[in-house]
Amino acid sequence: MMTGISREIQIRIGLTLLILCLFSKVISAHVKSTAPNEQKADLEQILEKVSVYCERVKRIALYYVCKEKISDKENHFSRIAASSGMVREARAYSIRSTETQNFVYDYQLVKKDEEIIERRILLEENGKKRREENAELEKIKYFSQYLVFGPVGFLSSSWQEHFHYEILGEELLGDEQTLILRATPTEEREENYNIGRIWIGDDFQILRVEWEPASIQNYEDETFDSRLGEFKKSVVWTVDYGMEKNGVRFPSRQVIREVFIAKPPRGNEYRTVRHETIFEYVDYKFFVVETDIKYDKEEICGN
Repeated sequence: MMTGISREIQIRIGLTLLILCLFSKVISAHVKSTAPNEQKADLEQILEKVSVYCERVKRIALYYVCKEKISDKENHFSRIAASSGMVREARAYSIRSTETQNFVYDYQLVKKDEEIIERRILLEENGKKRREENAELEKIKYFSQYLVFGPVGFLSSSWQEHFHYEILGEELLGDEQTLILRATPTEEREENYNIGRIWIGDDFQILRVEWEPASIQNYEDETFDSRLGEFKKSVVWTVDYGMEKNGVRFPSRQVIREVFIAKPPRGNEYRTVRHETIFEYVDYKFFVVETDIKYDKEEICGN
């Protein structure tokens, strides 16, 4: 209740507040009605510019080598059922032992026209020197091929009509501000059924891709019960493209982490890592990085 103010002034104040309230609602309604259209326009421009980069990657001629360093770690928990390899005891989050493997490969990728050849020479295994030509990654649970072309399956012009895209926000990746998109297939299909998030730099190059479990071939859901609740398996698969050459980004780091997650009705979420594989790509040597698509960075970025 206001005191010491005349009735006339009180009425004027009340009317002013009412007008301001109505005005703010009109502005709010206008923002809500125009924001999706503005975001759609922004998304269309982003997809158009990113597709130019992906077409450049798609049609590139390549020949390069680098060192591929792999660290593979598997945790064994307090109780494991021998038949299924799944944790069933209440102390599921307690690590009993850890098995590690380390490898160093000489990695080579050659692409000419539509042909892609990927080769590895095993140089070192668990600290011991080796020399194995045309080596396979048989001892690694999760791995992929042709990582440099990862963004193409999400954002090239030929694939964009098969995905739904959503702007999730922005994030500082290292010292570069990025925009994050989520890509979801518009329908189920055997070929290129990838779901994930993509980090886009200010020059519309792809700096990171993170695949969701549904993207992984032969992926099987897995659960176990504990006093903390039901643990469900999830796999986080992230590739950083930190190496740049002639306007193309190359993988610098890949992390594949198999995690079991429990979400009790009350309390904090529990996570326990069962398997983790880290790939580091270093000592790049480029022999050919050529494309028939002319790349004008200022034109693509709209400067």
